[in-house]
Amino acid sequence: MKNYTLSYKALLFFIIVLQTGVVFSQSTASYDITFSSVWENEIVDPVFGNSTAPIPGNAHWSNLVGATHNSNYTLVEMGTLASTGVKNVAETGNNDALMAEVMNQIMPLGNADQWLQEPFSPFDNISSATLSGVVVSSDFPLLSLVSMIAPSPDWMIAINSINLRDGSTWKNEIIIPLFPYDAGTDSGANYTSANQPTLPNPEPISVLINQSPFNAKPIGTMTITLDQVLSVSNEELQTVLMSPNPSNGKIKITTSNANVLKEALVFDVLGKQVVGISNTSLDSSLNLDLTDLNKGIYLVRLELENGSLSTKRLVLK
Repeated sequence: MKNYTLSYKALLFFIIVLQTGVVFSQSTASYDITFSSVWENEIVDPVFGNSTAPIPGNAHWSNLVGATHNSNYTLVEMGTLASTGVKNVAETGNNDALMAEVMNQIMPLGNADQWLQEPFSPFDNISSATLSGVVVSSDFPLLSLVSMIAPSPDWMIAINSINLRDGSTWKNEIIIPLFPYDAGTDSGANYTSANQPTLPNPEPISVLINQSPFNAKPIGTMTITLDQVLSVSNEELQTVLMSPNPSNGKIKITTSNANVLKEALVFDVLGKQVVGISNTSLDSSLNLDLTDLNKGIYLVRLELENGSLSTKRLVLK
């Protein structure tokens, strides 16, 4: 088993074409999502330590990866068999297959909205990873994430289909203590066990509470915090046109003279802002040059002079 994490291939491999003028959502919200580990030997840390065995010298976490999606897709769930993507994350920290699974759910299946990925810092057992400013749609309000406990046979942390909505509103904060999980694909018993594929068939994902080398304490905490809510009415959406879409990078945004565009922010599928442009002249049309960006899916958040906000999905080809 590899005791290191593998970087993912660029989203450039997944060029997705959508119809022109598709609206991202009638309601969106921005969240900060942080996992902080407390993975430590119980002798070293009698209060929070959750490992009954010494922590390996090269202990670390693979990238925190996952998706926002709807109820038609399950990325990871205890009691079910791990997908190839989850297996690869849990065993080697390789995210490629899981990213491909999520991208397939985005298009053509339409069950997921975005792929999420963030590295941990520092490279250590006590570490954290934060996905900042993740734009979540009310059409895809569920959050699933996974990361490898490395080195290990096939151990990981995960959250499954956490709903960020509370009825018709967005939840302000969610705090979840996380425990180690076994992906059920490798039968190694120690952090540095050699590869031992579970035979004759993989077993369902299970929790490792009081299962060696873990006790009953959490291995870390996932904190999901609301930044802001973006609410959009149909009337407001009709006042903003963005074309062409798909595009080669040359975009024109047109509004009415009565309520012109104030600002356009462009986010990649990781929820991070990559471009920000202010309409300082307050013209009813604004040209964007996004030819420097990689091909793929982006979200364009538009703020009008009256304060109304909308987010549109853009495809660069």
